[in-house]
Amino acid sequence: MRHSLLVLLLMSVTVSAVALDRPALVEFLETERAAHNMPGLRAAVRFADGEEVRAAVGFADIEAEIALDDTTPMPGGSTGKTFVAALVCLLVEDGTLSLDDRAATWLGETGWYARLPNADSMRVRDLLSHSSGIRDYSDTMGFQVAHAWRALRRGSSYFTPEELIDFTLDRRALFEAGHGFAYSDTGYLVLGRLLEAATGGSYHELLNERILQPLSLEHVVPVVTSNPAGVPPGYLDGGWFGLSRNLDAKGRMKLDPATEWTGGGLNTTPTMLVRFYAALAEGRVVQPATFTAMVNGGYKDPAEPGYHYGFGLFVTADGETISHGGRWPGYRSRVLHHLPSGTSVAVQTNRDGKVDLPALVQRLAALLP
Repeated sequence: MRHSLLVLLLMSVTVSAVALDRPALVEFLETERAAHNMPGLRAAVRFADGEEVRAAVGFADIEAEIALDDTTPMPGGSTGKTFVAALVCLLVEDGTLSLDDRAATWLGETGWYARLPNADSMRVRDLLSHSSGIRDYSDTMGFQVAHAWRALRRGSSYFTPEELIDFTLDRRALFEAGHGFAYSDTGYLVLGRLLEAATGGSYHELLNERILQPLSLEHVVPVVTSNPAGVPPGYLDGGWFGLSRNLDAKGRMKLDPATEWTGGGLNTTPTMLVRFYAALAEGRVVQPATFTAMVNGGYKDPAEPGYHYGFGLFVTADGETISHGGRWPGYRSRVLHHLPSGTSVAVQTNRDGKVDLPALVQRLAALLP
């Protein structure tokens, strides 16, 4: 049931460039923003013929009364994992990597790798599909305590990938590699170090060279600092105390967004997300056969037919819909692409908490014929 909204989303969409105009989108967003107490809300819809409809409503900064626009990048959270997966798949096409490479082939000489669960058996494909058996560092008490302590002492807590990976070392595997699913940012950090070891380059440089520049995704910006220039504040749900701003007086976030790295780590917009997903599905990022492997890969649980996690993609409706959500403290994002119609939808808000973006996107999809 947890993915039923995604299964239904866009199932009956018919491609039409006149199906939704900007005034109708603005009206929809204003209604949703008011109903769910969002400072700002924005969305983009891209049709198969390339026509786009996009809009933004509300505030980027409540206190300064700055309106939200549809071009200022905001943290996209885990939507960045699809970019990581696509880059890894490009390296597979190049022959630099194989999906069946053991991760130990590339990382076995590091001081920490052998202490990971399933270190001898996990493959590139297992890391791509959250099937490695490695737990998520954010679920550990060690991370929670360290984050609180650093934020208290320094105002903003930053962790290197190795520090985050360290929280999961010397622990029992959640399952045998390739035989289960457990969403894990840690696994994608390991994947980031693997792709760098295989290429001798940096992830950010490779991403720019292979994906961002060729697709002219100028408003997708890798996060490398705790106070990225121009990024509007996010707002945290304080319950009875209302929304609280996530930036301190120096413009820093309590959890440094550069920490996320290959777990997400990209500032983006809904327009950039729909363009990227469309390009991915249309064979303009990886080859069509590779994209098919991204959709069909991963562990498939017999108890959840019609839904699984492929390579950097949530796959629903028996392969008809690909999607990913993203969260960073103060921000929420979601992007979906319906393969039969070629329609992409993305939404983004600068608040966190009880915001059901899958349901919101379903209501937006209902505006399409």
